[in-house]
Amino acid sequence: MLKVLSLLILLWMLVPQVSYAAVGTKVDGVSYENPGAQLWRDVRQRDTEIQGSTQIKGMDSNVWMNVTGEAWRQYRMLNLIPKAGIAILLTLAIAILFRLIRGTVKLQAGRAGKKILRFTFNQRMAHWSSAILFVLLSLTGIILLFGRSTLIPLIGAESFSYIAATAKTLHDYLGPAFAVSMILLFILFVKGNQLALKNDLNWILKGGGMFGKHASADRYNAGEKGWFWLATLVGAVIIVSGLVLDFPIFQQNRVGMEFYHLLHTIAATTMIVASLGHIYMGTVGLEGTLEVMKTGYCDVNWAKEHHDLWYQKVADTAVDESELEQKTGVKTTPKSSNATV
Repeated sequence: MLKVLSLLILLWMLVPQVSYAAVGTKVDGVSYENPGAQLWRDVRQRDTEIQGSTQIKGMDSNVWMNVTGEAWRQYRMLNLIPKAGIAILLTLAIAILFRLIRGTVKLQAGRAGKKILRFTFNQRMAHWSSAILFVLLSLTGIILLFGRSTLIPLIGAESFSYIAATAKTLHDYLGPAFAVSMILLFILFVKGNQLALKNDLNWILKGGGMFGKHASADRYNAGEKGWFWLATLVGAVIIVSGLVLDFPIFQQNRVGMEFYHLLHTIAATTMIVASLGHIYMGTVGLEGTLEVMKTGYCDVNWAKEHHDLWYQKVADTAVDESELEQKTGVKTTPKSSNATV
């Protein structure tokens, strides 16, 4: 039997074959239509998926062709990625322009030389853990989103493939860790971030005091509260959609994965854009702000100028800076904090 099959295969290989490589192909002067071209054209142009039966078990394994796949790819490449890039670049441009016009907002009364505890060790660790994870996830996400169009022309496809593979691995494994850090961050910072309509609205109307008029604020001002709730709610969308994409084992179909991919990209871009403002104000925007999250302590005059309502409640806890440094062994006013960046 085996010999017969071998002979048939050999005879088939020896018989001249007609090429159907393309529509209108000519063989020995005779034109032949590609019998598969029109078939696949009709399949791709259908509005619904063609389904059949298969022994392979799994979601969408019985779908002959996913007709939405190409439409999704076109939308992602031609709409989603360019708009996300514009949003991030526009925000960076605004931050740079604001920096050039306004510069660092100095403490009007200078430093008082007395400190007040503002953030505990646990709060600072939760903040820095989530911040570092967010930065790493943002960088790897940006590589995966924009790398094909920006890095391949610079370093070539092969080099980019190694970078993209590393970025994807980091993104996949750091995502669940970010979810844990955000839960801890919410638990430790939700107190004091409840909305106070009168004070918060007044702070917003005065532009946070950036335009000359003092804006009173309690432990957290309206801007900080807005960032907290945006990070919490949008962060939840990022985490849930990211876990769906990270673990495609819960019967997610292709259309569902496309939806969560879209949701993940929009939410992540929103978070990145908002975080740029938060990072700017927390580093070079306001004098003395970065050291608060680094050491946990704020200068008395910083508290008066930015959170006067909160200062009134904790004023009696202020301690002399030199006494605090002797007690804790930690320098609470880093040299770099006075520098203009």
